[in-house]
This record gives sequence, structure tokens and C-alpha cells, in this order.
Amino acid sequence: MKCPMKAEGNMELLLDYAAGRLNAGERQQMAQHIEGCPACSKFAGAQQEVWKALDDWEPAEVSLDFDRRLYVRIEQRTPWWKRLMQPLNPVFRHSVPVAAAAGVVIVAGLLMFRPADMPRTPQPKAAQIESLQPEQVENALADMEMLRQFNQLVPDSAEPKM
Repeated sequence: MKCPMKAEGNMELLLDYAAGRLNAGERQQMAQHIEGCPACSKFAGAQQEVWKALDDWEPAEVSLDFDRRLYVRIEQRTPWWKRLMQPLNPVFRHSVPVAAAAGVVIVAGLLMFRPADMPRTPQPKAAQIESLQPEQVENALADMEMLRQFNQLVPDSAEPKM
């Protein structure tokens, strides 16, 4: 048998063993595996303790007038803002309006005394790169060579004639 702790999808088998939900043949195989596997033995022992604790647990009895008291509390619901103002500490009752007033003063101060708008510096424009075909580069280089040769033919002291 493959170890349920190491094989994926077999943890349910180990949980069913601990809960006592396996048939006799599967239970016998799992018991033999658990004897030789310390990890599965520890896990199964812990699960069996949980199941035993759940079996021994006794829930508290509900009082006879539970439903009546529940419905009375539901009918006596107070709005959230009243519940906010009725905490156990009476100092809190006075601090909420004071805190609200302080918040209004702070916001008003921030709005009135904010610094003048600073001029924004223009963002540098990103360089745009155009893709060129090899023929375009060759033609541009040939044109530049022709202009260089033309400049050599024209003397520097030549002035335009009218």
C-alpha cells in the first residue's frame, strides 16, 4: 500500500480510517501500513483523539425562553449611529463630536492655506526613432557624397552674381 501522506488524493483514506468509516478489508490494510509508517501513525492517532473528543462533547442546553428573548432583542434593534454613541465609556460619547469638529477644522485649514500652484516643468519629450530600410541609408549616403563633391568644386570666395 502506498503511504497516504505521500500519495496525492489518499488523505481521505487516512481520515476515514481515523473516523472508523472503512470496511474490514481496507481497515486491515491501513492498520498494517500505520504499524510501519510513523508519520501516518502520528496523524491517525491525532485524528482519533479529535473524534473521541467530539464524541464526548455535550452541548449546553438551550433555555426554554431562548426564542422569546431572541425575538425581543431583534425587535429592540437600535440604529448604528445610536449604538456608536452608547458605548460603555461615557468619555467616548463626548469625544466623537470633538474629533469630528477637529477633522473639519483641519480639512478647512488645508484647503485655505495650501501653497500656490507651482508651475509644472515640461516633461522632456522622448526621442522617436524611425526605422530605415537599407536602401534609404545607401541613398542618403550617396546624396551626402555628391554634396561633398559639389562643395569641393565651388570656391569659398565665390559670391552670387546678380
